[in-house]
Amino acid sequence: MQYKTVAAPKEIVITGDDYSLAVKSYSELINREATDGWRLHSIETICVTSKPGCLAGLMGKKANSINFNMLVFEKD
Repeated sequence: MQYKTVAAPKEIVITGDDYSLAVKSYSELINREATDGWRLHSIETICVTSKPGCLAGLMGKKANSINFNMLVFEKD
């Protein structure tokens, strides 16, 4: 089995109250990536933390964490 990951959009902006546009955006991303035998396996959230360097840490800078939604695809 082979796997690949694709970062999903962090934010989808729509105008009005038609939330189906957000769903359609995810659908289009999945369909675009699901080619050549790739199938959507799951959607996972991962947290990536960037720690400050030595000097920045001494000056009080804190670690910065960002959550990413990752689309996981698989194929045989």
